[in-house]
Amino acid sequence: MYRNWWGRECDVMKKGKKLSVGNREGTLLITILVIFVLMCLVKGRLFYARSNIEAIFSNLAYDLLLACGMTFVIILGGVDLSVGAVLALTGIICTLMVQQGVSTAAAVLAGIAFGTAVGMFNGILVAKANVAPFVATLGSQSICRGICYVLTSGYFVAGLSDEYIAIGRGTFLGIPNRICISVLIMFVLALLSRSFRPLKNMFYVGGNSNAAFISGIPSGLTTILGYGISGLMAGIAAVLMTSSLGMGHAGYGISFEMKAISAAVIGGANMHGGSGSFLGTALGVILVALVNNVFIMFNGSPNWSSAISGIMLLLAVGFDVVRSRAKAG
Repeated sequence: MYRNWWGRECDVMKKGKKLSVGNREGTLLITILVIFVLMCLVKGRLFYARSNIEAIFSNLAYDLLLACGMTFVIILGGVDLSVGAVLALTGIICTLMVQQGVSTAAAVLAGIAFGTAVGMFNGILVAKANVAPFVATLGSQSICRGICYVLTSGYFVAGLSDEYIAIGRGTFLGIPNRICISVLIMFVLALLSRSFRPLKNMFYVGGNSNAAFISGIPSGLTTILGYGISGLMAGIAAVLMTSSLGMGHAGYGISFEMKAISAAVIGGANMHGGSGSFLGTALGVILVALVNNVFIMFNGSPNWSSAISGIMLLLAVGFDVVRSRAKAG
């Protein structure tokens, strides 16, 4: 079984059939370039102005982290609907701690640890209690979102230290820290997914859990690890978002799970499990952000963002169904 540089399984045995990889990444890259060129021709400087490019990439760091975590969960054949709420609650925990004078390092570590713990809790519900991923993570979403409002009463948590704010607002070689951190993490996850056995096992568990179990792969622990990584990514995204915006709020992260799922599936992750691509996920994140920006450029309302993500998700799933049937025929 071979996996390319970006972590996609190129040959997965599932239900007696091989799932072959199409050139999804190439198609996405061409699509992004075509849209970009057309918008430059149609809208001119209004589109390629620095302010608009920054607007396109403003949430990319958070979306990319959540989508990378979601990719692991989808590879396992699951889904994590709690990431947006975990992001919000982790952000509130971090900002409340900083507001009370706790050191930046301690607040960041506590927040990230909390996000990871929630993710692992989801994994335990799925792997050990046999709770459906949809139900388990939806329950966690409701709990986390509710606690957010209990802790803040809906108010913003501000008054953060300069040291904490510098995490998200700082730059490296002119590039925002949040972009550098998220891209670096994506590369690390891509590398580990092809060299670190526990992460490699996720492809086998998602492709055929029974065969993985017979082969001696600890399916339960592997599932817990996958959901734990999803929570970890939500925790890191929370730190980057709250430090960049300079405050925490219970409403952060609403509908972010939809964008994460859409980006992962558009990038080639199979909702039935067993395959996924980090390069594809990254391109999926960029495509979703670009399409939303195009919609706004033509006087569309930003409130359509979730609807656009949902439409793109359905189109990607429909494309995969048609392609699978064509190959089967």
